[in-house]
Amino acid sequence: MWHFFRRQALYFLVGFVIAFVIYLFIRFNTDEVLLGIGISAVAGIALSVFLGWLEGRFEEQPGQQQPKQ
Repeated sequence: MWHFFRRQALYFLVGFVIAFVIYLFIRFNTDEVLLGIGISAVAGIALSVFLGWLEGRFEEQPGQQQPKQ
């Protein structure tokens, strides 16, 4: 059931972002929108690489259990 909700939330988010980018192109100067998209893409890639590095560095050991909350 949660898989269904996560997938639907992802579809909603993708649709929202696409519609928002189209709105930005209509509302503002195209060069400014493209610059913002480029800066955001670079920041997203950098964050993805950093989080991947952290996951590799602090990899969970076999048999290690997560604390219960």
